[in-house]
Amino acid sequence: FKYPQVMKASLAVDRKLPGEIVATLEGTYSKEVNAVNFQNVNLPTTGTPFVGSDPRIRYSSTKIYSGAGGATVTNPNISNAILMTNSSKGYAYTITLQLQKNFRNLYLNAAYTYSQAKSLNDGGSIAASMWRDRPVSADPNAFELGYANYYQPHRFIASASYRKEYAKYFATSIGLIFEAAPAGVGSYTYNGDVNNDGTGGNNDLIYVPKSQTDIVLVPVNTGGGAITDTRTANQIWAQLNNFINQDPYLSSHRGQVAQRNAAVLPFFKRLDLNITQDFYVKAGKDKHTLRLTFDVINVGNMLNKSWGTYKSFTSTSFLKYEGLVPTGADAGKPRYSFPYLDAANQVPVTNSYTDNTSTLSRWQAQIGIRYIFN
Repeated sequence: FKYPQVMKASLAVDRKLPGEIVATLEGTYSKEVNAVNFQNVNLPTTGTPFVGSDPRIRYSSTKIYSGAGGATVTNPNISNAILMTNSSKGYAYTITLQLQKNFRNLYLNAAYTYSQAKSLNDGGSIAASMWRDRPVSADPNAFELGYANYYQPHRFIASASYRKEYAKYFATSIGLIFEAAPAGVGSYTYNGDVNNDGTGGNNDLIYVPKSQTDIVLVPVNTGGGAITDTRTANQIWAQLNNFINQDPYLSSHRGQVAQRNAAVLPFFKRLDLNITQDFYVKAGKDKHTLRLTFDVINVGNMLNKSWGTYKSFTSTSFLKYEGLVPTGADAGKPRYSFPYLDAANQVPVTNSYTDNTSTLSRWQAQIGIRYIFN
């Protein structure tokens, strides 16, 4: 086992264009040389493939050594046995184009970045959670690349600042920064331990059905518990199909297993404002400045409550695993329910995204005072 190593490289070029515009093209590339991969070697390799379009294996047991019947030396009770090994599969790159121009009192800047980032694992506090919380399409021990947790495929940013000195003792500047980018990424996973790997569920990437014959739909809690869902399979499919159709990622990946972090949230658009007022005097060679600042973060939201809002996923685990079909023509197929968004009022999930009501979507203001001398 080797400690993590990564190779990084970058290349950039600046070019002055007609009109005194400075263009910058920059590329960065990172490659994992010795990244850390995590495998649970106490997970059995035997199991039974699902019947139907999704052929993933459901493991025969969650553990090889479970201490069943009483733990012994030859059959100890082991929860997870996480093996750390090295991998060099992960990589990331960015390409940025920037244009900037200086006027007498005005500065303008605009840039666009395209990026790609894939890894085997992202984040986690301990080795067990690094393995457990990674969404997988089949074998949770496979060296399977996926989009990174903080993958941001596109980002636009622009800024403008104007400064004017006047009447010998005063200067006023106004600055604006505009940013637009996806608000994050997510993975569409099942609710429940579909492959019986003992993780507790929500790490199995969903198979996106092509049609109603591609999935067995049942009322909520068919696999156990009180059933209060009275919808028929046709009614459930109609609601699920409408949900898939309105989702940009799901609708374009029918008949496939969803990829990790491949569902990209809509763009947020945020404008920040800064106003600075300087009062200054000169005493000999020194200049004394009293600076007052006023900043508004997400100023668009201050002007209109519908502006500057971020989006979050309504639900990334909208299908609940309800066990295997026990008998009949569909025997051996997994069955799923499509839980209500609001069960009390029988309101289904209809939209992939909802407004994020955290401070990200709210305007904030601050004032400052500073004394500068030199």
